Amino acid sequence: MDYLVRAKELLDDMVSNRRYLHQHPEIEFKLDNTVSFVKEQLKSYGIEAQYIGDHGVTAVLGDPSGKTYLLRADMDALPIQEATGLDYASKNQYMHACGHDIHTSMLLAAAKMLKENEANLKGQVKFIFQPAEELLVGGDAMIKAGILENPKVDAASGLHVVPNMPISGVMPGKNIGAAGAINFDIVVKGEGSHGASPVDGKDPVLAGSQIVIGVQSMLTREIPHTRSATLTIGKFIAEGSYNVIPGKAELAGTIRFHNNETRDYIAERFPQLVKAIAQAYRCEAEVSFKCNCPTLVNDPAVADAANTYIRELSDNGQRFKYIPNPGTSLSGGSEDFAHYTYYVPSTFFYLFCPPKGVEKPKAVHHPEVQFDEDMMPVGAAALATVATRWLADNR
Repeated sequence: MDYLVRAKELLDDMVSNRRYLHQHPEIEFKLDNTVSFVKEQLKSYGIEAQYIGDHGVTAVLGDPSGKTYLLRADMDALPIQEATGLDYASKNQYMHACGHDIHTSMLLAAAKMLKENEANLKGQVKFIFQPAEELLVGGDAMIKAGILENPKVDAASGLHVVPNMPISGVMPGKNIGAAGAINFDIVVKGEGSHGASPVDGKDPVLAGSQIVIGVQSMLTREIPHTRSATLTIGKFIAEGSYNVIPGKAELAGTIRFHNNETRDYIAERFPQLVKAIAQAYRCEAEVSFKCNCPTLVNDPAVADAANTYIRELSDNGQRFKYIPNPGTSLSGGSEDFAHYTYYVPSTFFYLFCPPKGVEKPKAVHHPEVQFDEDMMPVGAAALATVATRWLADNR
């Protein structure tokens, strides 16, 4: 099957699905309507789907005697009030500002095409429509729920739309695809006192201030300069007043890195350092991680194969623009497809889809971001092609 030709025939269906999801966004794991919609669409294609874990949807098709290739899409939106003015804008307080409605619609189309071509598949294709990517924990939740087993997954792919590029096309994955992330909360507990008599208390504001400064030493004195890492504290709340030292302070932030050894070191060392600094100022500190997402690493063999498949699908750029990946970018952004890459040889590629007629397209997570829906067939065809050809080449 020529998946690109067939995907273009399915454009109206993709647009319809995408706009429905765009008008009815849901966030985090709270995806009741979304998962019901996805499951019903798959059923209409003749694909039996099941719920997995907390608001995930999965299905399998193809030849069980072969290997299994996983295709993934994320479904969750963001707590952003949409400001695009589109006639299909969100009807609630949330927004698909990261294109997950497009990801879901493209994977639905890929599933439909793969079902139509099922007799020719040399293995199985497994689908996962996952929740909570924006929290960077959804992929991990699906893995813990068993998505990589029964049948065992041998390789995996996903993709992400990019609206703020000057050209449209597909860029395959290579080397490091996204930074890992640890999001953290810190509670510093002291003892409140009058501002005129700090000796009578234990000042959590002072301790918290020293934590903000002190934890940076971990990056410059404990992690080699060849392993880039960034630590940002974006929240510091202490409910005191002019003459009141409060009893506690709350901090929150993120650590980004491009090496999973760095992640393992930080996960152990960061809480030790925070607690030690707090104790030095007669306070106590509690540290909790809201996510611990690894670096997204493209497996060389799987990525090289996908690179070839996508380039050939594009007919060397004649059917759509094929954009070579130099493999040198170290973005600070994170993507929870990384959880799959930690366990399974995987690759993650990008669909550049700037909106037509917009001089300066907005980036994802902006309330005015828009995407070119006409690029959806390219993304759907790329997903279906990569899975089909990898299975044929790895019997």
